[in-house]
Amino acid sequence: MLEGKVALVTGAGPNIGGALAKALADAGATVGCNDISEGAAIAAVESLGSGKGIPLVGDITDEDQAEAMVQTLVDEYGRIDILVNNAAVTVPHGLLETTLEEWNRVLLINLTGTFLMSRAAARHMKQQATGGSIVHIASTSGHRGRADALGYCTAKGGVLNMTRAMAMDLAPYGIRVNSVSPTKTGISVGNLESAGDRFFAEIPLGRLGMPTDHASAVVFLSSDQAEFCTGIDIRVDGGALSTWGLPPRALAELTSSGKDA
Repeated sequence: MLEGKVALVTGAGPNIGGALAKALADAGATVGCNDISEGAAIAAVESLGSGKGIPLVGDITDEDQAEAMVQTLVDEYGRIDILVNNAAVTVPHGLLETTLEEWNRVLLINLTGTFLMSRAAARHMKQQATGGSIVHIASTSGHRGRADALGYCTAKGGVLNMTRAMAMDLAPYGIRVNSVSPTKTGISVGNLESAGDRFFAEIPLGRLGMPTDHASAVVFLSSDQAEFCTGIDIRVDGGALSTWGLPPRALAELTSSGKDA
């Protein structure tokens, strides 16, 4: 499906990022695996199995490093066709507790990093004149508010509208920009909750998301099968955003567990 394509995945460490990189490689793409941790970037490449890829160690919030990572991939393989902006961070604080330093860090990584990587990749895609695909990993938290996640909700809401704005900017060059909104999946962003500790009764399909759920959507949006899709968001959330409040099953579970509904 993606034979001959060259992709770059940011935050390609454990959980969703590694699954995205492997799914793209399994579909035939060569994948640059970015992480700020050298060990995580190397491990992501090793997890590709028979797929081709290289580690790209760098800070997506640094303009020079963002451009250098894209250039390294282009120098190695001659092009870049797909960018997946997955790197993210959160702080478990609400309005009254969030410090300015925490606020700036969450927006810097989730929003500014996405902007810098997209701009660097899109400039090369434009020069190649063969189009391309940029996929942002958003979140159900960007569609609605929740307590103790002010910076993350704000940043992911920005990612959703950034997707639409970038899609308009890049449509003349055949570069498509879309997003995927996961719900709770495995460990939380920042390893704040383990998979076993995460409460998911509010998800109508009755389980946490799996990294492969989101990877399938990313592969689709990166492929020619989605050639007429731009500016859209695919919600891979088990129906979470279709609900209003908690379904009866979730309320029953909350009551029986002693949690405050």
